[in-house]
Amino acid sequence: MTKNYVWLNGQFFADDQAIFSVHNRAFQYGDGIFETIHAFGTTARHLEIHCKRMVKGMKLLNLEVPSFFSVAFLENEISRLLNKNRIFGSARVRVTAFRTDGGFFTPTTSKVSLVIESKPLQNNFYEFNKKGLIVDFFTQLRKPINDLSSLKTCSSLLYVMAGLHKAKLGVDDCLLINDQNRVAEAISSNLFFAVGENLYTPALDEGCVEGVMRHLVIAQAEKLKIKVFDKAMVEPSELLLADELFLTNAVKGIQWVVGLKDRRYFSSISRAISREVNRITFPDQFKDGFSG
Repeated sequence: MTKNYVWLNGQFFADDQAIFSVHNRAFQYGDGIFETIHAFGTTARHLEIHCKRMVKGMKLLNLEVPSFFSVAFLENEISRLLNKNRIFGSARVRVTAFRTDGGFFTPTTSKVSLVIESKPLQNNFYEFNKKGLIVDFFTQLRKPINDLSSLKTCSSLLYVMAGLHKAKLGVDDCLLINDQNRVAEAISSNLFFAVGENLYTPALDEGCVEGVMRHLVIAQAEKLKIKVFDKAMVEPSELLLADELFLTNAVKGIQWVVGLKDRRYFSSISRAISREVNRITFPDQFKDGFSG
């Protein structure tokens, strides 16, 4: 069996090797942030947007941004890891920044440790799903709206509980509700819906993650002359009147939703935007007629 490696502060370790102490603050307090990135051919995609969001997150958590941390640094180290793991197709890359050991709830340092992980993906490009997703609402817990809502933090119990609810219902994803009883996002994705030729997505101050793919979808939709309302306040009932519903994240791209409750949706707008996102993400690989 081929050994898989992780990258920790510039060194490679086998992924089954113990490399953290029990005092690790990401483990004990969720004191950190992470990014999930799509890579292809050992090259991370849309890294500038990911890096910018990660720096913003470190600053919000009062973590000291390392002087070497940059797009070029991440690009080089991700490529090193993918080559080490011999992943030359598509890959899911996770970069985690967490506060180094020290203190209890009140930390004693702002120093940062970095971890990079990689796993191969089955599908190259952002393959558009031929079978639409079935989703439902998760209402057991609400997502709070605050300065940390837009970040992907290591404190992810809300998403874990939503994932358990998804599994119990036997659906593909769940939509999270914010503390104002409006729709914020899905478990690991941003949410878009179309009414006629207008496209809507919850505003960032509604508690959703500031997704990389959200950013790309808005830009490509506008190029396609689709009017985008990216500051929507979305009541759950509005989704049951929409013509189209889809989810977006940086690893899978755009995923069409076919059903929510008894409502069924089309996929024309999401399919068109997916094609354009593929063109800008994989300019050397994308060919006309690809299913994405």
